[in-house]
Amino acid sequence: MNADYFSIKGKDGAFFVYMPHHVEDPEYIIVISPGLAEHAARYNRLSSFLKNHNVQLYCIDHIGQGIYASNLGVWPLNGFEICVNNIKSLIDYVHENYKNKKIVLFGHSMGSFMSLSYIEQFASNIDACILSGTNDQQHPLVLKGGKFIAMLQELFIGRNKKSKILNSLSFGQFNKQFAPNRTEFDWLSRDEKEVDKYIQDPLCGYVPSVGLFKELFKALSTIYKDEMVSKIPKNLPIHLMSGANDPVGENSKGPLSLLARLEKSKVSNITIQIFDDMRHECLNEIGNDVVMKHVHDTCRNLLSLTDNT
Repeated sequence: MNADYFSIKGKDGAFFVYMPHHVEDPEYIIVISPGLAEHAARYNRLSSFLKNHNVQLYCIDHIGQGIYASNLGVWPLNGFEICVNNIKSLIDYVHENYKNKKIVLFGHSMGSFMSLSYIEQFASNIDACILSGTNDQQHPLVLKGGKFIAMLQELFIGRNKKSKILNSLSFGQFNKQFAPNRTEFDWLSRDEKEVDKYIQDPLCGYVPSVGLFKELFKALSTIYKDEMVSKIPKNLPIHLMSGANDPVGENSKGPLSLLARLEKSKVSNITIQIFDDMRHECLNEIGNDVVMKHVHDTCRNLLSLTDNT
C-alpha cells in the first residue's frame, strides 16, 4: 500500500484515508471530505501548508474515489449515507489517536453536502465545520427530474453504468459563463495549469454512475429540510467559503442562501467568505496561498469560539 494511505474498517466496510504528513503534537486536526470526481491526494498542498503550521490533515477517499477504488464513480445502495458514516469512523479514529485535540471537518463541493449531513447527525464529535464550494437546496422540480431520469436509466441500463445524460445536466451548464472555453473544466479555476492537472489526472473528471446520481439526488432532497437543519447544534462554529464566480454555488447566491437558512435555524456562530473572481476550487485558484492561510486562520478563529464551551 502507498505509504501516504491507510485503511479503516467502518460499519459498512473498509475505506482509505490519505495522510501525507505526520505532525507529532498538532494544534488541531482537520478532516477533509473531498468533492465528486476528484480524490484525497489533491489536498497534498494544503496538507504541506498546514504541517508547516503544526496542523494534522486527514483526507478521506469516498466510495468510488481515489487510487484504491475498484470502480470510479460507482456507489452501492445508500452510498451517500455510507460515505457520511465513513467520515464518522475516521473522526472516531482521530479521537482515539489524538486525545483532547480539537477537530475541524472541512467539506468541499459534494463533500460539503456530506459534511452538512454529518453535522445534522454527529456534530457532537467535532468542534467546527467549514463548507467549501457549497450550495443551498436546488429547486424541488430539478431534483425530482434528476431522480426520475436516474430511475429510468437504472431500469434500462443498470445503476453501475455511467450516466452521460445526468452528468451533462448536472455539470454541462457550468462552463457557459466562461465562454469561449479552453477546456470543459474551465469552471474549476482561472489557473490553467491547475485545470490541466485535473484533466490529466486519471482519477479526476470521470462520469459518475447512474446509481451515484440517484443516491446524491436523494440526499439533496433531504439534507436541507427544516427538520434536518434544526438538528445542527446552535453553537457549532460553521464557516462557508466560495468563489464569487463558482457556478456550483450560482456565483455566491447559493452559499448566501445557505447562510440565511442556517441563521433561520438559529445557528449562532456562522461566518462566510466569498473570494473575489475565484471559481469552484479556491484551493486550486490563482492566489491559493491566500486561501490556505484563510483556511488555517478560520480554523483557529472557529476553534477559539469553543474554548469556553
